[in-house]
Amino acid sequence: MISQYWKNQIPARPLIIQVKNEQGQDLDLSGYDDISVVMLGTDNEPISLTGSSVNTANKNIGKIGFSFPTSKSLFTKSGDYILQLQLKGSDRLDFTTTHVLRVRELGRTFR
Repeated sequence: MISQYWKNQIPARPLIIQVKNEQGQDLDLSGYDDISVVMLGTDNEPISLTGSSVNTANKNIGKIGFSFPTSKSLFTKSGDYILQLQLKGSDRLDFTTTHVLRVRELGRTFR
């Protein structure tokens, strides 16, 4: 799955992430105490998510909301950014499949 954004965009709407199991069914994430987002930039560098938030109100049906920071854009360059959820429980640490955020710049071809 690929989401498209624009260089310097500060998205007003949260990104909704639906986590599914291997059979394609919604995955109950209630067993995880801490759900966080990890993002890598176009050069595989870690992106600081300061100012962002994660909404886990619907984690029992595998639906997580990621709200972007409002004071700065995470998308300083065009290219593919990679997003992943980190799921922590008292006796477990899991990661979701990665999600591509494609960032474009108006008037430029995608690299």
